[in-house]
Amino acid sequence: MPKIYSQEKRQEIREQIMDMGLELIKQYGMRKMSIEQITKKVGIAQGTFYNFFDSKEILVYELANAYQERINQKLEEIIQIKGYLDRESLRELYYGMILKDEDNVYRLLKREDIQTFLTRLPSNCLNKISDTKMQMEKNLRYVSEKKEKYDLDAILNWIQVMNLVVENKDILVETGIEKIVNRMIENMLDEIF
Repeated sequence: MPKIYSQEKRQEIREQIMDMGLELIKQYGMRKMSIEQITKKVGIAQGTFYNFFDSKEILVYELANAYQERINQKLEEIIQIKGYLDRESLRELYYGMILKDEDNVYRLLKREDIQTFLTRLPSNCLNKISDTKMQMEKNLRYVSEKKEKYDLDAILNWIQVMNLVVENKDILVETGIEKIVNRMIENMLDEIF
């Protein structure tokens, strides 16, 4: 008979699974991270994992959503304080997100991970991923002094290129990565301002 958990305990276990999933992605990458590793570290039966997430890919999807929500919350905080988003605020946000934030799940996923991830996700999850573009469009409404016509696809591609640089830092000259990413942030911001 399966264990019955209170709502609070369910939430606690869910958070532990997500935290451990993120830690294991940092250590091993998405492909080598296993549900067995997660459940051992959390101290639950392997079958219990499926009471919270349908698959490893859904767990990673939820980690990405949680990270995106934190970014959106940071943007909303800036808007509440200043009333708008300016170049400096966006520069600081993206610098931290791309170069410093160890919990940025997007930085941790390799190209193969993303391909596997996208092929195994249900269509309703894929639809939500495409909502990222709409969220970016919404956030850009609060940008002060933005260009009348900006290229949203180019902005999104700059973000992806920066993530690719960080993902592939092992084949780059390490001392130049921060400088290059800073230039890419400026190029991305030039698309907006």
